[in-house]
Amino acid sequence: MKKLKLFYNPFSGNKSFKFDLDVCIGIFQEGGYEVHPFRTLHPGDIDKHIAQMDPNYDIVVASGGDGTVNIVLNAMMRRGLHIPLGIIPSGTANDFATYLGFKSGQVEDVCKTIVSTKPVDIDLGLVNDSIFFINVCAGGFFTNVSQTVDKDVKNALGSLSYYLKGVEQLPQFRKIPFRITTSKEVIEEDLYFYMILNSAGTGGFTNLSPEASITDGEFEFIAIKGRPLIEMTPVLMKMITGEHIHDKNVLYLKDHYFKIECLDETFKIMESTVDGEMGPDMPFDVKVIPKAIPVFGKFDEVDKHKPNIMEFLKNAGVPTKL
Repeated sequence: MKKLKLFYNPFSGNKSFKFDLDVCIGIFQEGGYEVHPFRTLHPGDIDKHIAQMDPNYDIVVASGGDGTVNIVLNAMMRRGLHIPLGIIPSGTANDFATYLGFKSGQVEDVCKTIVSTKPVDIDLGLVNDSIFFINVCAGGFFTNVSQTVDKDVKNALGSLSYYLKGVEQLPQFRKIPFRITTSKEVIEEDLYFYMILNSAGTGGFTNLSPEASITDGEFEFIAIKGRPLIEMTPVLMKMITGEHIHDKNVLYLKDHYFKIECLDETFKIMESTVDGEMGPDMPFDVKVIPKAIPVFGKFDEVDKHKPNIMEFLKNAGVPTKL
């Protein structure tokens, strides 16, 4: 019988995955897999377990938010495991799973997809030759939002809590000088924040990079230029609909290499985030590792539509009848 390792974080999101555990195991067993679950109890235990576990699993599945997926991914890559990865979205932020066509709360559908489809080799990001990411590396203002949102508020409001916390930072906004080096050019520009994206979205915005591909060997760099704040509102609205890429206030680049430097030593938010988790301080570099790991997804059904504002508000948990 084939073997499947299931890592799950019981503390992710609304903590409801434990009620779906039996459904998952049942579907995996019916698919011909012997299931070995691992329940994370404290920080670092997934890393230790993967470092010592049998490398001959046929599938590894991670249930949790983006952070849990990142932990499993990094531990696998450090071990040199090229095992197909399945992702069950059960956290507050499930950006990469959303891109794969998986929806939070639809565990049965996700598990059936994992046992009935073939995985696709996707690109990964590598920061400073030491930290892998599957979806996004970001910096500047808004960078520390996911770390400063109260966990109870995050669970109650979901992605809306990130937007509300981000609004709190607006009075502190000032333009920050950056140097962005790619394989083709060096750009010095005043920015508010930047994102290096593998998939199309992050932070609940599903169409930040409409042309993104997780198999093309390149990432999208998207940043908001340091213009007067009054000019930001229309840009943010365009980011909801995916129409911001060619806006004059947006810096958009595409490459397989980026080096990020902050030219203002007094800037207090020098750290980056990697898949929503705390990353290294600037300066740092990012490389694309092409087709680094096989991942399951609904690749024939990945939703590329541009959401309207009412749909965005609904998904964020805001009443649409205003």
